[in-house]
Amino acid sequence: MQLGSRFLVILIGWLTVPAFLVGMVSIVNAETNKMKPDKISSDQRYARFLDGTTLDTRNGLMWMSNDYWQMEHKWVNWYTAKEYVQRMNNKRFAGYNDWRLPSVKEASLLYERRKRNTDKDGDKIFIDSIFPKGSGWSTWTIEHKQNKALLVSFKDEGGKSFQDKVTATDAFLRLVRHVTP
Repeated sequence: MQLGSRFLVILIGWLTVPAFLVGMVSIVNAETNKMKPDKISSDQRYARFLDGTTLDTRNGLMWMSNDYWQMEHKWVNWYTAKEYVQRMNNKRFAGYNDWRLPSVKEASLLYERRKRNTDKDGDKIFIDSIFPKGSGWSTWTIEHKQNKALLVSFKDEGGKSFQDKVTATDAFLRLVRHVTP
């Protein structure tokens, strides 16, 4: 064990994590039988696995490494996004059946102004480079009102906007699940 600047940090085999997440990392390893990640982000926040998932060790969230655009090569409206969640859960993608649309808060956690990646058009987006290049520049979220739902952007200054659930153009999706002890 070593004392970090703000909290206790413990080295567990392949990953240094805050002490309060130690139980969570054990659960992730037990759930997935993952011995070692394929890649760790430079700040050690993210661990990417060969099953197509990326673990955010800071927030206890597991993301699909590839987004809908990378997997399906097309735009997605909000209703199709909801159907995609069901399809991935029925398939037990990466061994899990609790995938879902992220909340606005969860999706916003991916945006980090100091991080750089590129979207499907080669333009700059601000998510960690541990996620494969070529994704969409936003994601649908679960928050919605009547015929509109919130999208979180990873471009420019980030942010969120209500878009029409059916006709929104340039809409993307990255699914998430919460890792619970």
